[in-house]
Amino acid sequence: MSEANNARRTKVKRNISITLMYQLASLAAGLFLSRYTLKTFGSEVNGVIQSINQFLSYTVILECGIGGMALASFYKPLAYGDTEAVSDIFNNTKSFFSKISLVFLGLVAVLTFCIRFAVKADFSPFYIGALVVILGVNNYFAYYFGLAHQLLIKADQKLYIIQSVQTLTVILNAALCIAAMKMGFGIHFVKLVSLLVLLINPLFYRYYVKKHYTVSDVIFDRSRTLPRKRDGVAHHLAYFIRGNTDIVLLTVFKGVKTVSVYSVYYAVIYAAENFLSAVSNGISAAIGNIIAKDEKKVLDRSFDIYESVNTFIATFFCAASGVLIVPFVGIYTSGVNDVNYIQPAFACLLVLAQWIFLIRIPYDNVVSAAGHYRQTKPGAYIEILINLAVSLSTVRRFGLIGVMAGTLSAVFARTVYIAWYLSKNILNRKFILLIKNPCLHFIAGILFVYTANTFFSVSAKEPLLWARDAAIVCLALFVFLAALNFITNRKLCRSLILTLKNRLFAKDS
Repeated sequence: MSEANNARRTKVKRNISITLMYQLASLAAGLFLSRYTLKTFGSEVNGVIQSINQFLSYTVILECGIGGMALASFYKPLAYGDTEAVSDIFNNTKSFFSKISLVFLGLVAVLTFCIRFAVKADFSPFYIGALVVILGVNNYFAYYFGLAHQLLIKADQKLYIIQSVQTLTVILNAALCIAAMKMGFGIHFVKLVSLLVLLINPLFYRYYVKKHYTVSDVIFDRSRTLPRKRDGVAHHLAYFIRGNTDIVLLTVFKGVKTVSVYSVYYAVIYAAENFLSAVSNGISAAIGNIIAKDEKKVLDRSFDIYESVNTFIATFFCAASGVLIVPFVGIYTSGVNDVNYIQPAFACLLVLAQWIFLIRIPYDNVVSAAGHYRQTKPGAYIEILINLAVSLSTVRRFGLIGVMAGTLSAVFARTVYIAWYLSKNILNRKFILLIKNPCLHFIAGILFVYTANTFFSVSAKEPLLWARDAAIVCLALFVFLAALNFITNRKLCRSLILTLKNRLFAKDS
C-alpha cells in the first residue's frame, strides 16, 4: 500500500469525523437559535430575516462558479507539490473575489433602499434597511473575506481544519445570540453579535494559510489563469436557483409568514443536505487527487462504496423525515399561532425533492473533481429552465406546493442527466447499473413511509414522546435498509464492513 494512499485515507477519515462533529453542533445550535427567534420575535420577523438573506444570496451569482473551478484547479498542483502553480491559482482566485466583493457591497447598498418594495411586512423602511446592512456585512465576512484561503485549505484535504473552527464558532454564536435575546435585546443587536462571532472564521483561515503554505505575491506564470468563468456559470446558477428561488417567490407573491413556514421545514430537512454535503467535501479532495493521478481502479472502487453509503444515508434521513417531520414541526412551533405550520403535502414534496438531490451528490462530486464543467452545462440549463417555468406558473395558485413542484421536477431532470453523463464519460459503466441502487432505495423508502404513517402514529404532543417514537421509527428503518442492502448487494456490503473496520476506501491489491 503506497504512502500516498495512506495519507489520503487518513485525511478522509479525519475530515469525515470532524464533519460529523460539526454537523451535530450546527444542527443543534441552529434549531435552538431558530426556536428562540420564533418565540421571541414571531413569524413575521423570522420571515423578514429569511427573505433578506435570500435576496442577499442572489449576489452570490457574481461568483460565476469560480469557487468550484478554483477548487478543482488546486488538486493537481497540490498532488505533485507544484508550489508555484498553487501560488498562481491562489493569487488569481484571491484577486477575483476581491473585485467581486466590492460589487457585492455596492449591491447591498442598493438592496438596503429597495428591498422594502418586495418584502410585505409591517415594519418601517429603516428597520428593514438596517437589517439588510447588518446581514449584508455578515454575508460578506462569511463568504468573500478569506474565501481563497478556505478553498486552498479544502483542496489540500484539510477540511477538518475549517470545520473544527466552524464548530467552535457555531456553538459560540448560538450561545451569545440566545443570551442576547433572553436579556431583551432587539433583533438588530442579536445579528450584530452574530456578525462579530462569525468573523473569527475567515480571520483564522487567513492566519492558517500564511503559517502553513508558501504563497508568493508574485505571479510566476501569467498564462496560468482560472478556468473560463462561463463554464461554471450554468452549474452555479442551477445550484443557486434550487436553494434560493423558492423563498424569493414566496416573499413576493405570498408574504413573509409563508416564508417562515417554508424556512422552518427547510431548516429541518436541510440538516441532511448539510451532513452529506459536508461528508462529500471531506471526500472530494481525495477524489480530485485520485483523478489527478489517473488511478482509474481506485476511483471505481471508491465510487462504489461512496455512492452506496451516500444513498443509504440519504434514504435513511429522508424516509425518517417523511414520517417524523410534520409532528416535529408541530412541537417545534408550539405557541407560535400567527400562521399554520402543519403542511403535510408540502412536507412530502420537500422530502422527495431533497432525497433526489442528495443521491446526486456523489455524481456531482466526481464530475466537479474531474473538472467537467463545460461538458455538463446542458443539464444545468435544463434544471434552471424547468425550475423557473414550473415555479413561476404555480406559485400564485398553490404557494408552498407550487414552488416545491418546480424544485422537484427540476432536480429530477438534472439528476437523470448527470447520472447518464457520468456513466458514459467518466465511470464507463451502463446507466442502468449506475441507477439501480437509488431506484431500489426509492421503492424501499416509499414503502416504509407509507407503512409507518398508516400503522404508526408519531406523537406531536411533547418532545420526549416524539423522541421515543422517533427512536422506534429510526431503528426500524435502519434494520429495514440494512437488510435490503445485504440482500441486493451482498458482495459490496461484505467489502464495506471489512473496509470500515480499518479505512474508508478498499485496500489496493
